[in-house]
Amino acid sequence: IINILSAPESSQPDDITICDSGQDGFANVDLTQVYGQLVSSTADRDFSFYESIEDLESGTNALVNVTNYNTDTKSIFVKVTNTNTGCWSSEMFTVYVNTLPNFPTIDRYVICENSSDGVGDFVFSTKDPEILNGQLGKQTLYFLNQSDADNRINEIDKDTPYENINNPQTIYVRVENITDPDCYGTSSFEIEVGTNPLYNEPTDVFLCDDVSNDAQEVFDLSLKIDEITQGINDNLDITFYTSFEDAENSANSIPLQFENTVNPQDIYARVDNGTICPSIVSFTLNVVQVAQANPAQPLEMCDTDYDGMVVFDLTLSEIDILDVRQENIEIAYYENLDDLDVQNNPISNPSAYTNQSNPQTVYVRLTSTISDCYLTIPLELNVNLPPAINDLGTVIACNNENNYYNLLDINNLLVDDATNAIITYHETAEEALSNSNAIPTDYTYTSNVTTFYVRVENATTGCFVTDSFQLDVRPLPNVATPNNIEACDDDFDGLLEVDLSVQNEVLLGSQNLANFLVTYYNTMADAESGSNVIPDLYMAFDTEIIYARVENNASGCYAVTQFSVIIHPRPVVDIPDQVICIDNLPLLVSANTNNPTDTYLWSTNETTPEINISAIGTYSVTVTTEFGCTTTQVFNVTESEQANIEIVETVDFSDPNNITITISGIGNYLYQLDDQEPQESNVFENVGIGYHTVTVIDLNGCSEISKEVLVLDFPKYFTPNGDMVHETWHVEGVETVPGTVIYIYDRYGKQITYLTASSRGWDGTYNGYSMPATDYWFVAHVKGGGYDFQAIGHFALRR
Repeated sequence: IINILSAPESSQPDDITICDSGQDGFANVDLTQVYGQLVSSTADRDFSFYESIEDLESGTNALVNVTNYNTDTKSIFVKVTNTNTGCWSSEMFTVYVNTLPNFPTIDRYVICENSSDGVGDFVFSTKDPEILNGQLGKQTLYFLNQSDADNRINEIDKDTPYENINNPQTIYVRVENITDPDCYGTSSFEIEVGTNPLYNEPTDVFLCDDVSNDAQEVFDLSLKIDEITQGINDNLDITFYTSFEDAENSANSIPLQFENTVNPQDIYARVDNGTICPSIVSFTLNVVQVAQANPAQPLEMCDTDYDGMVVFDLTLSEIDILDVRQENIEIAYYENLDDLDVQNNPISNPSAYTNQSNPQTVYVRLTSTISDCYLTIPLELNVNLPPAINDLGTVIACNNENNYYNLLDINNLLVDDATNAIITYHETAEEALSNSNAIPTDYTYTSNVTTFYVRVENATTGCFVTDSFQLDVRPLPNVATPNNIEACDDDFDGLLEVDLSVQNEVLLGSQNLANFLVTYYNTMADAESGSNVIPDLYMAFDTEIIYARVENNASGCYAVTQFSVIIHPRPVVDIPDQVICIDNLPLLVSANTNNPTDTYLWSTNETTPEINISAIGTYSVTVTTEFGCTTTQVFNVTESEQANIEIVETVDFSDPNNITITISGIGNYLYQLDDQEPQESNVFENVGIGYHTVTVIDLNGCSEISKEVLVLDFPKYFTPNGDMVHETWHVEGVETVPGTVIYIYDRYGKQITYLTASSRGWDGTYNGYSMPATDYWFVAHVKGGGYDFQAIGHFALRR
């Protein structure tokens, strides 16, 4: 048995239309509202929704949240399924999501007439693109009032001309969705009929191009303002544009000084009197081609008399200006632009024109006889002055052994700055003018006076000047070579002030000193240049070379010679005051310089380098060198002797120990203890225990005398603790006093032990027991070696 099941019956539902106020084209929709249109009963029925028929048939991508489905305008497919049989049917409906219109600012609809009665024909459909502003799915309707617009009655036929009933008048516009007329909005705009302002029709403008012939020139549009407004009483505002659209919209105006961008170029003038209707008028800018020309190169000429004025041939500039021959061109020359523009006072003879200033600019007018357009070409006139030179007259030169003169030395005399100058020397004026047969600058003269012709040319401009001068060669002074200046030193430093002027007469011989200048220098270079003159009274050193320059006052010619300054040293004699030691006679005194040529003369009339003196007194010696330089030395002789030590006293067992020395003798003495520094005092304090040497020194150099001294004392403590330091106690130095006996007591007066001069010392024990650490007393009977006294004291035992 085959059962054929039928699909559930369903009906086509109505489309769903929504007016969206959010302006984004999306809205939330309850899709289930179509159930009642699809079936008469929802029992045993299942509903699902899809965005495509393919998804419906495959049962995939079913829509969710169907009671609040967010969507834009689209088709929806619904599937109705019998839950008992599984059979299904499908339907399709459309969800329209319409948006409320978005109104731009609606411009006033203006009709302008040259002569107006205030009534115009308005076709409102022409406002549709502006009002809709690209919005799709909407249409515009026009009404006379707001109520009609809201109720959609009494619509104005927007494609038929409408005559206004008021001026101005308000028109109301309704924008509604085509699929949902109730989804709409309204706005309004004004219509008005205006009158165009009166103006004068401007003429086209023609300007001549400049020398570039680039078809571009700057036009003064302010002249067109005067033309357009001439005789018009209305207050007009004129602006200019390169397109009708810009003029109509008053956008992208151009400046009054305007350079055209194409040739010819149409310009649109907007004539506005402040009302709603401007007038727009046009004219054309035209640039007329002029004769082809190049800029003029400056004309340059050389002056001959330094006044900056010469005769120019201005027509020479035409070769540069008119590169090729051109017909129908008139050429004239003017001194200023004002005359050129009005063709007044042209230069009458341009081929022989004397400039009025330097530099000067004149102007060339090239006029086309066809278009009457002309070019203005500035022409610069430059007069180059010849180099400025100094009038040399006569140049004095000094003779030399080669009869040679370097003419380059004239250059710096002739011009102040020879950097850019070409200077040549010639034998004749004609050769200087023609710049021929130049004389070599290393010139050998054959006579004392020679005439030269010099040409000085500016290396840049080529302008030159010629002149002449005489070269007068003068003789050099006749100078003798003087002997060296020799003298004895005055203070052993090898320096001596000498008078150089003593050489003047030797240098000049029989020549008159009044006609010459004699100066002295340290170097040959200074002497040659005459710089760094040294004074006549000059502090010289031994063997120094002096350069003497003898210059002729009239010619300036000079000769240089040299000599030396020889400073002979004085003999060095240094004999201080002497002392005769009475125990060492006689005294030998020496003045020997070890120079075998020196001679000696003593105040004793002896002539040997050394003498013996046995008596006190004042003596002198004079030593003379082979050059006659002398030194005299005076000295005194006194007497002295070795000291005699009478008594040496020591203070023993005291704190501190002292030594006092008593002597006899006639000298001046110092006292020294051991190797310490000698002192003037005969008392030595704080002397250590033991043997010392005292020495008495004679300050005059006589013999010393010394004596050994013993200082006795006892240690203040000892430490018998086994560290081998201060293990026993004994009187220091007592071994040299053999008769000495020392008794040691404790603090209670009990004798602990006694010591002799030869004992090892007390080791801190009594009957084999170590005594306590405390103070102990001693009594020393010192006897022997010149000593005989008793000393009492105490010391400490430390452990």
